[in-house]
Amino acid sequence: MEKSARKEREFKVRRAEILEQAEKIFASKGFYNVTMAEIANVSGFSIGSLYQFFEGKENLYCSMLSEKLDLMHEQVREKVKATSGIAEKIEMIIAAHFQFVENNADFCKLFIRGENAAPSEVMTSLRQKIIDGYSQHLTFIENELKSGIKSGFLRPFPARDVASVLFGLIRFSAVDWMLFPAKTSLSSRKDFILEVFLRGLQQNEK
Repeated sequence: MEKSARKEREFKVRRAEILEQAEKIFASKGFYNVTMAEIANVSGFSIGSLYQFFEGKENLYCSMLSEKLDLMHEQVREKVKATSGIAEKIEMIIAAHFQFVENNADFCKLFIRGENAAPSEVMTSLRQKIIDGYSQHLTFIENELKSGIKSGFLRPFPARDVASVLFGLIRFSAVDWMLFPAKTSLSSRKDFILEVFLRGLQQNEK
């Protein structure tokens, strides 16, 4: 039993190493310009060993993308759940997303590039998983904001729409930061996004 558990741990560690190295080379060269032989080489595995972990390049690529997105969703949710108070939760929703993007800039640039191989069952499955994951994550944000609407802290707009606005601000700011590199960190934009979301842009009437 102990031997079996050790083998499983080793398998997971090696698989994680392959995904980590594959992410770097995909981000650098793009999906089409990467071969399984290159991934095997940078990962320190033979091609034969690589196929023990993944059926092929598409399967590896899809696993890398979907698992990293799952990690982002998980990290954001954990940090938000550990925070109390609706204002603090909204601030953490913004901060946690920005922190993930900063810590995984290469992956995020690869993701927003939206590079896909020719239509296949694997890629179709990936696209659906991304859509489902996005919907579930938006539902999480929506549920967190409902308490703010119920308490009167937020205006009584539909919670789903409010969540979409907040996530839209986060996503656009992150994409802009990646496409047009600035000297300032992405996290430095948190207070601006928070201010715009909570108070808008209109000057207070005198």
